[in-house]
Amino acid sequence: MYEPPARMAGGMKLLLPGCAGGSCLWFNQGTTIGCPNATGASGLPIGPPDCREHVQPTLKFEDKDLRTYALNEIYRLDDYTKYHPWRYPGSAPVLDPCGISGGWFTKGAFFAGGDAPFGIPIGMLGSSFPYNQKLYEQTVWIAGSTAEVAWGITANHGGGYQYRLCPSSSESSEACFQKMPLRFVGSTQWIQFGHGMDQNNRTEIPATTVTGNRVLPVDSTWRKNPVPPCNTPISGGGVDTPCTGPTFKPPIPGLYGFGPGACASSVIACSPKQLLKRNFDFGIVDKVHVPDVPPGDYVLSFRWESEQTNQIWTSCGDVTIKAKGLATTPFSPQRGCDVCCAEKQMPCSNCTKCTNDKTGPCAYCWNQLPGYNPKYAPQVTCLGNEAPDGGAPSWYPGDPMTKGWSPGCTKCWADPSACKPSFRPFQGNVLV
Repeated sequence: MYEPPARMAGGMKLLLPGCAGGSCLWFNQGTTIGCPNATGASGLPIGPPDCREHVQPTLKFEDKDLRTYALNEIYRLDDYTKYHPWRYPGSAPVLDPCGISGGWFTKGAFFAGGDAPFGIPIGMLGSSFPYNQKLYEQTVWIAGSTAEVAWGITANHGGGYQYRLCPSSSESSEACFQKMPLRFVGSTQWIQFGHGMDQNNRTEIPATTVTGNRVLPVDSTWRKNPVPPCNTPISGGGVDTPCTGPTFKPPIPGLYGFGPGACASSVIACSPKQLLKRNFDFGIVDKVHVPDVPPGDYVLSFRWESEQTNQIWTSCGDVTIKAKGLATTPFSPQRGCDVCCAEKQMPCSNCTKCTNDKTGPCAYCWNQLPGYNPKYAPQVTCLGNEAPDGGAPSWYPGDPMTKGWSPGCTKCWADPSACKPSFRPFQGNVLV
């Protein structure tokens, strides 16, 4: 999720929209429909279910208009996605509705594992991690209105997704989020280009919504991922194998594939040209109904059910809901300072006194951050790789590789307002 901004992104634009600031590395591993708990199991999606209590899928093999993987008749007798989350949306368990860094407490298998986001220890829980607090650049929605939300894809595991709310004053538990699933508005959605941010460069496409007794909570609305993966057996194009075409008809000609994550999992590192070809420079935009709830602060959880694997991607953001007034402008840029602010307890928060010191504890601030550093992207350091103005350099997939990338902390620290609470621009460009 990148609109509203995911907390885990820390305001960073690197790898936007699919994995801004490493935010795509928060998920739940080893989760099967009907099972009581996530297990952390990962690997090739051809083994037995994760528990004996699993249930039968509500999205049957023949429901090919609702499914995304292994659609050919040759898979009918070996329906390997049968017990994966998307086959009964909402019924598979998650340990944390805001995600686990790296997917579990240990790194998973080659096929379906995951690194922790850069600078974050593996196994941190998204709902309780110290920096999971209200964003300094808050998003405002108006009760009873319609709001735009968006997410991007780094590794196309098919499936589908839902957005849910929970009051900030309550525990951010799955039970709380299931009480307030958001209803999608209309029968269309948009593919938005320009790093997912250009509202003037979007294409409207039909949306496939799943509801009724096929989903949990019953009668809530889920949406199918509209971007088909590669019709390559098992991998979907996610490893060093050729893409043999889409699994279903793309909503826009040529809009299909596994995404840039294939360059991270391939044996051969992608060149800038190869990465540009695989990259998804777009986001998936939906409109949701903002419920008529009491004004206040709420946590927004995005839940993406995989069909390819036994994984669920979850991430959280923050919104303030008001009874009336102006909403903030969707896709408005952030200042990008959260990761640098001492108050946020994020990866670069402890570097404020290290701008002229590379020794001792300060060495951490100048060295490559541990965790997710795919070969196709610049290596991330807190300090030392800023743009000439001290801010974050601009780098997008397909650009020439640079020696490194830093989030622009020196520019943030020079601005007295950078780490103070504020709202994103309101519609009409009124700044508060």
